[in-house]
Amino acid sequence: MTAKTTITAAPCFTTLACFGFLALEGARAIDFLQGQLTCDLRQASAGHAVSGAWCTPKGRVICSLVAWPQAADRVILRLHGDLAESTAAQLSRYAALSRVRIAPVALRCVGLLGADEAAFDQLEMPRPAGAGDVIAIGQGAVLRADAAGLRHELWLPEDMAEAWLQRLRAVLAEGTGNDWTLALVRAGIAEIRAATGELFLPQMLGYDTDARVSFRKGCYTGQEIVARAHYKGGVKRHLQRLLGRGQPPAPGSALERAGVSAGTIVESAASAEGCCEVLAVIADDHATPASDTPLLAGGLELHLPA
Repeated sequence: MTAKTTITAAPCFTTLACFGFLALEGARAIDFLQGQLTCDLRQASAGHAVSGAWCTPKGRVICSLVAWPQAADRVILRLHGDLAESTAAQLSRYAALSRVRIAPVALRCVGLLGADEAAFDQLEMPRPAGAGDVIAIGQGAVLRADAAGLRHELWLPEDMAEAWLQRLRAVLAEGTGNDWTLALVRAGIAEIRAATGELFLPQMLGYDTDARVSFRKGCYTGQEIVARAHYKGGVKRHLQRLLGRGQPPAPGSALERAGVSAGTIVESAASAEGCCEVLAVIADDHATPASDTPLLAGGLELHLPA
């Protein structure tokens, strides 16, 4: 397996060049985002970030993101880099009315996998206590991305990045982006990028089960459609983990079964020599592990875990 897809034993770190950052500045930045995002910004603070999504008026997820109010008048958004420019441009159409300014931020994202308290001590870095908790490091931050403390993100200004990378190399193995994506796949976490934008309701991605969607916060873009799907049902496609042998299919790849459209790949990663694991949104009537007819992504056969 090439260095790009080598499965690195945790604990390790990896530079996550796939992510980009936006800053929203202005006295009404938090209020503005409260009316745009699926998550409840009232639960966020300088010490706690929230994950969520921004949707079209029809409730389709444009991008998934993490929102961190770095200050009362400044919110940092972490999202896939290939969506940062278009997201900033679209949000800016509405932000001007709230006197909110949106601009890219030069931060580098570094993922930590399996770094325990001892590793943080060696790094001389504070470890956030709970999922979503953030501790500022200069103009950067460390985010605890899950409850178990298996995934953390470092958000580093460019002038701090190289020094921190040297410190990380002295304590942890250096992994790859594939290691991070595989951890997401196994945790059932789907991040949206350009190839998968505006395809799914939040419920299809499981965002309604992990607080990325608040059904108590009030109105936001797409809220009526998302709430109707929640309270009245009717969502017939959901996120599933699939296994296969071969190169990981690209996110956005179509799935079929017996010539019939069955779903779409959202995340994919190599998992062992010659094998892969993916997250896909598939029609519920195709989510049958016992089926004799495989799901196909191109020529690659995929199946649900037994």
